Amino acid sequence: MRNALSLIEFLFVIVLIGMLSGIGFYLSQPDYARQDAHYALLKLKEARYRAIAYQSPNDSGIEEGCVTLTKEALSDNEAPTHEIKSDSITTTPNSITTVCFDNLGRPHDGNSTQLDTLIDTKVDIVFKYTSNSDKNTTILLFQQSGYVIIF
Repeated sequence: MRNALSLIEFLFVIVLIGMLSGIGFYLSQPDYARQDAHYALLKLKEARYRAIAYQSPNDSGIEEGCVTLTKEALSDNEAPTHEIKSDSITTTPNSITTVCFDNLGRPHDGNSTQLDTLIDTKVDIVFKYTSNSDKNTTILLFQQSGYVIIF
């Protein structure tokens, strides 16, 4: 009867442990694009719910319920604080940088909620983090309802 491991069996176990730890290390890396997309999703939902409660501009003349979809604007926040670490935020169609919601929850392009600024197509908001190019995250904003989801 044999009571010990051979050298080949020992090396096999070491290689197997190394492979599993490498996979675990890769999977435990933070997904900054997904974190940033979740934060932007929260801001879009907050803006939509705030706009439904208000029917007119506030004292400064700016419509309630607007979100600017740039790295600088999303990082400029009070609470909860969140620094956008994604390298780029792109929207399709490309012309949309600010989304405002009217009192019915419908999304509008720009800083107003006039009828001619109503968004008439689905908007894709893509967060890209270049060091993990396979972990990009997309937010879908639906045109009629203003409903937003992470894809």
